[in-house]
Amino acid sequence: MAATTRILTVLVLVLALYCAIDPFHHSAIHDFPDFVSHKIDMPDWSVIPKDRDTDNLLQKSEVMFKNQVQGPESIAFDPWGRGPYTGIADGRIVFWDGEKWNDFAFTSSNRHFMQLVFSGDDSGRVLKYDPIAKKATVLIRNLQFPNGLSLSKDGSFFVFCDGLYGSLRRYWLKGEQVGTSEIFAILPGYPDNVRTNKDGEFWVAIHCHRTLYSRVSAKYPKLRNFLLKLPIPAKIQYLINIGGKLQGIVVKYSSEGKLVQILEDSEGKIVRAISEVEEKDGKLWMGSVLMPFIGVYNLA
Repeated sequence: MAATTRILTVLVLVLALYCAIDPFHHSAIHDFPDFVSHKIDMPDWSVIPKDRDTDNLLQKSEVMFKNQVQGPESIAFDPWGRGPYTGIADGRIVFWDGEKWNDFAFTSSNRHFMQLVFSGDDSGRVLKYDPIAKKATVLIRNLQFPNGLSLSKDGSFFVFCDGLYGSLRRYWLKGEQVGTSEIFAILPGYPDNVRTNKDGEFWVAIHCHRTLYSRVSAKYPKLRNFLLKLPIPAKIQYLINIGGKLQGIVVKYSSEGKLVQILEDSEGKIVRAISEVEEKDGKLWMGSVLMPFIGVYNLA
């Protein structure tokens, strides 16, 4: 028994030393020497929606432009209905002219979002930019992975995704509560983007459901830091965090914050890792920062 205890103690010490120095750079965070894990607050399980799409309706989606666009994160159409336009992994914004993809604009190709997801960094902000004065104003500070913002139909508020908490937040632009923010809706999973449709409802892309693993690691940053230093690639760490497989989930909320509809491909057979959903002419156009295609679902 004593010999077994000594062996286990040595193995634990060796593992701890390996994780501390990561000599072969196999950990998920070896490219980020200043990486720090932060505690992430989570809503109580009792308030998280339990609704599911047991029919997996998103499996009826059509895959378009396969291997023509890598990582089409966001999708938009111009006022004349042309498009889609989308931002892809190499930093280009491209648009479809009906026959081929064309370059429209160029941005940064740096997408270090995984570091932000793993760390729980709270330096996120919501900013307002005045193009005439060329001045930016910070509206909200100390957010953990805010991502996606969309204006309400009447212009009285906007909502944005609180990515790691898993909620939509509302910021008031008019009325008695102007300049304040509040939780608009608790989501069934972790959001990536939000878009308003013509009826003033909000479509939210959910990249995965909540898991016990993600909840525990959010609550205990030291444990998360240790796990991320194990010789496990970032891709595998990400899959463990989301429950072992990529999923496709989109949800629709009313202008009052009520859950209206949920659509899923829980097995990721057709669409998965959805980062944005845009409704146009009775169809949902779904992009993904990880996939090489755009998914299209017919709402009719």
